Amino acid sequence: MPHKKQQLRPTAANVSSSLDLESEDISLETTVPTTEDISSSDEQRDGSQKVTRQLIERKELLHNVQLLKIELSQKNLIIDNMKADHMSKTEELEERLNDALHQKQVLALRLDSHLKLTQEENR
Repeated sequence: MPHKKQQLRPTAANVSSSLDLESEDISLETTVPTTEDISSSDEQRDGSQKVTRQLIERKELLHNVQLLKIELSQKNLIIDNMKADHMSKTEELEERLNDALHQKQVLALRLDSHLKLTQEENR
């Protein structure tokens, strides 16, 4: 069984080596721990490293979600601004179209009246 624990420890240490240094307690004991003491403390350390790693990963994911929400809201604001710009341009173009149609009607009426006058003069 100690062989399996030796295989698991290096991978856990590789994942969060900085956490190993912070979580180790430096003691002034002069007695050498027994293998039972070592194995139980190794299990506790591995468990706490997993919890700490999971907590860090969870906080990173929450942070990434917050960043994505901010980015999404910024893009929504950009879209809203673009919609407002396009709406004002559309309204401006509609006004210009209505002005052009009105001018066309006025010119058509003037042409019509001019044609009627020339026909009457020719009679």
